[in-house]
Amino acid sequence: MILKFHEYFVHVLRYLDKNGSTSGAEIRDKIQDLTGVTAQERELLTEKGTRIANSRVYWAIQYLFQAGALARPSRGVYEISDLGKDLLEKFPNGFTEETLRETEGYQQWVARIGTTTKASRVDNDSAGEAPQESIESALTDIENNLALELVSRIQELSPEFLEKSVLELLAAMGYGVDSDSLRHTGGPGDEGVDGVINQDALGLQRIYVQAKRYKDGSNISRETIQSFLGALQGASGGVFITTSDFTAGALDFVSKHVTPKIVLINGVELGRLMLKYEIGVNVRRTYKLMEVDENYFSEE
Repeated sequence: MILKFHEYFVHVLRYLDKNGSTSGAEIRDKIQDLTGVTAQERELLTEKGTRIANSRVYWAIQYLFQAGALARPSRGVYEISDLGKDLLEKFPNGFTEETLRETEGYQQWVARIGTTTKASRVDNDSAGEAPQESIESALTDIENNLALELVSRIQELSPEFLEKSVLELLAAMGYGVDSDSLRHTGGPGDEGVDGVINQDALGLQRIYVQAKRYKDGSNISRETIQSFLGALQGASGGVFITTSDFTAGALDFVSKHVTPKIVLINGVELGRLMLKYEIGVNVRRTYKLMEVDENYFSEE
């Protein structure tokens, strides 16, 4: 199982007390073995793609080092210090970050960086997250709220606005050979097709698009999807997008229908895709989250 961030402190100290100087990469690997992290759990990722177990051990090592409980005798190599041995003797069953905050090394670290760390501002002892996870979690919350806001704004505008927006989104996703190959056809007499995308210069492969600007709760039914299927004459596939959602019957119908293939995108996914491909948003600031490259600092 994956332990909480602070629960790795004592395991790192025990390992180094027993095994002596060890590279950071080997510590992360061995600690996961010793604490029973399975192969499947090692591959568990945050929504931003960070390996959770590896990250928690990595940050446990960094916090212990900054507090002075670990020393670094050479590049990328750690060993337990006298302070680390004292902590291990005093807290053989483990301790929290609060204990490290009382050390001179930790306090000097905070003074050097000029602010408190993310982990110091949240209750990591209860959440069990490493600092990187906390940052990514906060960013995910911001993105999820923004995605919902984008869809909410679209629901207040005209159906034509949605139809043109989804074509812009699909173009950003790489559909169509050029800007002229995405054509808006929505309006009276559109026969259930709001847009046509030519996937090749001659238009031999075409994708039909249907977009429905519905309020939350007004879910698209199986019958509506069947009607859309009937409009896919000559198309290689179809994309049905709604600002609401789909009924279980509609989802079941599409899962069993093979040709032509229909892809369903509900309001939640629409918002996420708009955010991912930067449709309807401005990038205000970009942050880089980095960690030390252990390979760079290895003399082997």
